[in-house]
Amino acid sequence: MIDINPQVRTQFNPVKQASINASIAAQGINQSLVLHAKPDGRYDLIAGEYRIRGAYANELKTVPARVKHNLSAWEIRRIQVSENMEREDITAFDEAMGVAEDVEKYGFEVAQQIWNRSEGWISKRTAVLKYAEPVRKLLQDGVSNDLEVAHSLNQLHQLDEQEYARLEKSLRDGVPLSRDEVRGKVKLVKEWKDEEKQRNDRRKALSNTPAKEKTGPRQTQAAKAGPAPAAPARETGAMAHAGSGRATLTTTPATAGETLPSKTGQAHDHQVAQRTQPDEGPRITNEQALVLDQMVALFQNSVANHGLLKDVQTELSELGADMNQTEWAMWSLFQTIALPVLAALGETRAQRYLQRTITELRTAKPQELWDKLHPAADSKGSDDWTATRTPVAPMPKDWRF
Repeated sequence: MIDINPQVRTQFNPVKQASINASIAAQGINQSLVLHAKPDGRYDLIAGEYRIRGAYANELKTVPARVKHNLSAWEIRRIQVSENMEREDITAFDEAMGVAEDVEKYGFEVAQQIWNRSEGWISKRTAVLKYAEPVRKLLQDGVSNDLEVAHSLNQLHQLDEQEYARLEKSLRDGVPLSRDEVRGKVKLVKEWKDEEKQRNDRRKALSNTPAKEKTGPRQTQAAKAGPAPAAPARETGAMAHAGSGRATLTTTPATAGETLPSKTGQAHDHQVAQRTQPDEGPRITNEQALVLDQMVALFQNSVANHGLLKDVQTELSELGADMNQTEWAMWSLFQTIALPVLAALGETRAQRYLQRTITELRTAKPQELWDKLHPAADSKGSDDWTATRTPVAPMPKDWRF
């Protein structure tokens, strides 16, 4: 009497079915099936496949049902979809295949009405048909039930099948994978591919350059930056002035009538310019001067580290390091630089500073933040790391953390 036609759900949970069978055996069917009457006196099942399977398992002769009449095919489908969506136990794969089937059978606009969803929602699910086979298999096998993750995995498969295979293995091994993790991997691979293309273009250009134009050794970023800064002399007072826009070091009187010798430590000529403090300028203590010396030295070290990291990236590229080798080298160097700083700040302050930095990076690039903190003080562009800059960042008015 009741015919079971294809439903939205194609995969049934045997544990859930056994539980429903036991419930029906104990107390019968509490929720009515939804049927559609046919001209031949039989009925099509619209909703309630778990329940009718349970009825057959318990050899029931009758079942409670709500009978619909004279419905179109797409109206029947809409009821099926509504019933399954309300229970929220349909898999992402079944949902995507169901949407794609409805688009093909009824058209895009009717499919939107059936599923009561936006154009973008429908498009995202029909796109599963175009996914690479390994990605569709992840959804079909229930390894992943998140279409956002699947979408990013499909992008990764198109970019780098080897990197995709690593993530697929992790998923199949039971390691959870967040949306941010997969998106981050996709972004990383895209950046690596872009950098790889740029490197290949440069090599090609160099190979076409006449030999007489390839003279002189390659100068590293660190070499361009000049020698590493000498440690500041503790007995010497030094002050960095930011008012003029150009950083300067000045001598500081220790007491009235007595002037200490000026700082003799080397400073990068493209970072800090030296001049003598005017007689009418404010006087600072030796302790204040020492702190300023140390702040200038840290600034110079930061610029030097930037140059060294750029050099390492270039050398790794020329040595033919792959993406993961390069990322490990850069990650370990980043931690080598950052971890001692974080440890010196203390756990609580380090966490606060990291959180604030992450927030600022959502709206600005590192170069923009650096230029705001240490503005260029010469004619060079703000993105030029050899520009003369204010080494001691002036505190903005009313600044609070």
